[in-house]
Amino acid sequence: MTFTVDSFGYGVTPAMCDAFNAVWAQLSVTGNWWSSAQRLSIAKIAREAKPRDLMNRRKPAPEDLSHDAGSDEISELVVDTVERVTTESGSLSREWCRSVCDIIGEGAYVELVAIVILLVPIDRFCLFLGRDLEPLPEPRKGIPARKAPNDLIDIGGWVKITRASKNDPQLVNVSCAISQSSAENLLRRQLVDALYMEGHSFFDPVWENKVVSRSQLELAATRTSLINECFYCAQGHTVILDIASQKLGQDVSLEVAHEGAGETDGGIPHAALILEWTECANRTPEQAHEMFPKVIDGLGERGAVELAATVAAFNGLNRTSDPTGMPLEDIMMAYSRVGKHAERFKMTELGGLKNSTELPMLKSLWVLIRYRIRRLFTTH
Repeated sequence: MTFTVDSFGYGVTPAMCDAFNAVWAQLSVTGNWWSSAQRLSIAKIAREAKPRDLMNRRKPAPEDLSHDAGSDEISELVVDTVERVTTESGSLSREWCRSVCDIIGEGAYVELVAIVILLVPIDRFCLFLGRDLEPLPEPRKGIPARKAPNDLIDIGGWVKITRASKNDPQLVNVSCAISQSSAENLLRRQLVDALYMEGHSFFDPVWENKVVSRSQLELAATRTSLINECFYCAQGHTVILDIASQKLGQDVSLEVAHEGAGETDGGIPHAALILEWTECANRTPEQAHEMFPKVIDGLGERGAVELAATVAAFNGLNRTSDPTGMPLEDIMMAYSRVGKHAERFKMTELGGLKNSTELPMLKSLWVLIRYRIRRLFTTH
């Protein structure tokens, strides 16, 4: 096995290692649109991608880049696309995405995004815990089928999703975003479950089987999403933080996730520590392990691993929703409208807002009432 519990030096779970090993095995096989060698070149570019200097960001249009295969069997356009998805996902646009898709194909673009969002969380988790990055696997032989699913539908995102994924009541829109790449989407679900949910339902406001509370996890998830400029996750997990804290009986100030803990923890135990490490992990991931012993002192080893795993998971989720332009669900937009979250926390400045429909107040109230009634009848 490539990833083992003993190889980390901290109390990671077997489920995490199983998910990591499954991803590594999938990276080496031929995909639906890319050969195994191309997939591993995409992974290599994603691993090496660094944010461009703010004073020197050349942003050529996709049509101005060559799509002729280079020495690594991928083109200049593909390299640029991988780098942008990896380092600038919050600043991408529908126009840019559709231009790329017009050249390389929508299915190929979705598979490219899928490779990035499977690799990044694992690499980040290793960095957070001070483990060396695992060498990429060797490519296997095979020929891409290059056949799109026959049940694709448009839900308003930049790419289509499968009808089967949309009809699954356990999946929110971001969970359907790469459903055109079915094998990768199943692995993405396994990875998110191992790192973040650990067998819980996303829709349960309180998670019983973790050392850290749901509100502590959502604090880290929200802050990570804000740093990565992901409206979908920042908005959605501000709402979940609010709901979880209420269920836990905590008087939580949502400002703490958006503005910092300040002199108090805003009702969330160890909020200042969680925010300090989350900032470090997202902005300088190579240095996060240096502060990890401090997190262990505050949260215990298992709690520290849960925090690191959550931040790693959202580095993948943020790079899922933004590059695919997934709209936030009406229920989350309704909660935000009633709580005035976007205005209070300046999330209107995040580019991803325009991918979702802003609801008027009366419609928001109706959406919330209808949701509460539906939950009442499905729960009892």
